[in-house]
Amino acid sequence: MIRRSRAQSSSLFLMELILAILFFSVTSAVCVQFFVKSHLLSRDSKILSQAVNECANIAEIYDASDSIDDALLSLADAYPDLVSKETASGTAAKANVYYDDTFSPCTKEKCSYTLTADFTEANTLLESVIQVTASDNSVVYELNTSHHAARRTDYEKR
Repeated sequence: MIRRSRAQSSSLFLMELILAILFFSVTSAVCVQFFVKSHLLSRDSKILSQAVNECANIAEIYDASDSIDDALLSLADAYPDLVSKETASGTAAKANVYYDDTFSPCTKEKCSYTLTADFTEANTLLESVIQVTASDNSVVYELNTSHHAARRTDYEKR
């Protein structure tokens, strides 16, 4: 009898131990999922924040200019790594800036993100669509701006 009770108490202890290990395993798996999800959210918010800052920088430069040509010159000064400038006509232009994973300007071959700025001009209304896309062509952020340019006469430019 004594041996049976020891065997029963040992098997009961083993069952409790197995259930405790199972409980802690499930709990740790859920916690790891929470940590992974929070890391991904943090990374995505950092990318979005960088994209918003870069779009706002381009928009400020464009809003301070009086024409597309003036904007492209200002952009070339601010972003010497401005990789491409395509001008369809005097009333439209497109500029691209390429960024790596840390949002530092880089070459097109090494880029992870592309900022595309489409500028249009109609009379005194200057409009822009500034967009940051990831390497998989998903849009990270898009900013639309418009403002009226104060046209200066030749006398005021001097």
